[in-house]
Amino acid sequence: MTQRYYITDREMAEGEQGFEAMLAHAYAQKERVRCLCRRDADLDLYITRRHDQHVLARWPGTGALHAPHCDHYEAPDHLTGLGQVRGSAILDDAETGETTLRFAFPLSRGAARAAPAALTNDKPDVKATGQRLTIRGLLHYLWDRAQLTHWHPRMAGKRNWYIVRRQLLQAAHGCKARGMALGDVLYVPETFRLDDRDAIAGRRLGALQPARASKDAIMILIGEVKGIEPARYGEKIMIRHLPDWPFLMDEDMARRFHKRFAVEEELWRSDEREGHLIIAASFAISASGLPQLIESAVMPVSREWIPYESVEDLALVTKAVGDRRRFVKGLRYNLVSGTPIASLTLTDTGSEATAIHLARSLPDPAYDDAVAVLMKTIGVTHRAWRLGDPLPASVPHGSSPATTAPAPSPHPGRVH
Repeated sequence: MTQRYYITDREMAEGEQGFEAMLAHAYAQKERVRCLCRRDADLDLYITRRHDQHVLARWPGTGALHAPHCDHYEAPDHLTGLGQVRGSAILDDAETGETTLRFAFPLSRGAARAAPAALTNDKPDVKATGQRLTIRGLLHYLWDRAQLTHWHPRMAGKRNWYIVRRQLLQAAHGCKARGMALGDVLYVPETFRLDDRDAIAGRRLGALQPARASKDAIMILIGEVKGIEPARYGEKIMIRHLPDWPFLMDEDMARRFHKRFAVEEELWRSDEREGHLIIAASFAISASGLPQLIESAVMPVSREWIPYESVEDLALVTKAVGDRRRFVKGLRYNLVSGTPIASLTLTDTGSEATAIHLARSLPDPAYDDAVAVLMKTIGVTHRAWRLGDPLPASVPHGSSPATTAPAPSPHPGRVH
């Protein structure tokens, strides 16, 4: 379904001849663009310029108002961990479109932070709240904002690290943290090419200048883990596309890393479909010129770069992709693993999207009660799913759900 917009004084389809020129004109005149996915609602978008391109972005908090088939649709916040952090750790300015992020980790060591204090700050404990983003919360936010949680059949075979990196850098545009532009402290390595390694190394030096200029400066890495290997005094994390820049861990840090991320590492290593392991880490640069790991979080993603957190979660993503469905993947942000979220939301089920909740076999009354509340979220249909179940039927855009066979009732059971 082609996206249609009202720009300046005319209705146009995305990709139509003259569309880019009209976007450029509207951007220069500081005009808003209206999304026409729903003809009965005023759904304005704003235009931003990122990497020499004009990009349409929805205004904060309006994602759930768009039609499910619309590229600007987002599931209601409270189906995922976004509901806990929006308005506290994530502060959107509806006038400018800028976003201020409040971090639970520092971007400067200073006298009181002369050495790394923690491997990761997103482990579940009684201090975990939605007031500030953990390192994992930031990774989930950027993955969401980059729309790497969105899937459509036309994306098959088209996502690679080049695309992922571009989307993440675009997502960081317009975000601020601790008074700084997020893009100035975020490092996402570019695709390594042997025949261009000298130029790449030069660009890396430029991108890392904030950390090189001060021993107290802290930057943030988002990259793909290539492997974790023994080192002389511990272990080293090798980042894909950074063959000469390992992240060193002493024996104690390596022990804590493997203990904290045992589940994520096991999921990554057991994925036979060429999945990836993403790391987000705060780091400083030591006197040797190598990165000094401070706090980190890892996230397994599928071959399509869609995050998951369990074998069942991956099976659901794999089925949705294999069935050529449109969906948005739910992410946990700061929430602990015992708090339920919708695993994914199908956006091709008619006038209402369908939130899919993974079935859970072990009894847990408190958890079941939390799921029951979550499944009362209005604006979407809710379904439980377990391995072997079909997904609710898709509905071609413009068709009435009543003309399709009704979806089977969910199996009784617990969901997560």
